Amino acid sequence: MGKAINESKTKPYGQATAFEDTAGGRTGRGLLNMNSLPNREDSDLTLGLMELRRDPMYRRIPEERRVRYAERSLNDGYEAAEAAERLAIGELLERAGIAVRFDGASGGLFGSALRAQIDWTGKVPRIVVYRESMRQLAEAASAFPGTFGELTAEAAADIHLAHEYYHWLEYTRGVFTAERLDPVEIRFGPWKRRASVRQCGEIAAHAFAKRLLKLTHLPNLLDYLYLMHIGELNKEAFDEEMEKCREASGSGRRHMV
Repeated sequence: MGKAINESKTKPYGQATAFEDTAGGRTGRGLLNMNSLPNREDSDLTLGLMELRRDPMYRRIPEERRVRYAERSLNDGYEAAEAAERLAIGELLERAGIAVRFDGASGGLFGSALRAQIDWTGKVPRIVVYRESMRQLAEAASAFPGTFGELTAEAAADIHLAHEYYHWLEYTRGVFTAERLDPVEIRFGPWKRRASVRQCGEIAAHAFAKRLLKLTHLPNLLDYLYLMHIGELNKEAFDEEMEKCREASGSGRRHMV
């Protein structure tokens, strides 16, 4: 029933992002044009589409259906958060019998930086959160005031706990978010197969965390802030991709945060 271990991670260090103009130079601390960020009205759908673009099956999704995939995934996350009855993430984890361990290191797997991961293969499901990664996210958020307020490492950890808790909900209900949406078709000559759009589960987990913790934006924005903060993501390329997703969502150009 899906993966036994689910991980929250960012891209491998030292590599350009899929949409980065590597010739554009490195971005300095705090230089993000805040007008590139979505306002509260179009934030979730725009950032949801940014997440959807990361899926290997993205180009297989008919263009006219991409917004629907993002919207339905967002709604799954919202509904799960509403069903949580305004409980704190710590209480939700305790009720579910999920153990939490904080690791002082910054996690890594095959060159990727791990933020947190849940393992439900043992007798007791367990979430591991990497403290150094949380500190890095908090530092990056502080470089871009106006995005997440004064985000602490503890608040960043709560975001990741909520994210992984949503994946636990998917696992226990027996149906993952991606399985609730139409699969895409892949053709290899005369052969064809169908595949789920797995990133839909990530969109839903972001939406769950945002609604549960009352965040300003979907928390996947934190990874982009972090990559810009350390100079691995070109700011102009980020602006351009945000605008593409904003236009695709039907928001168009408008005054942003």
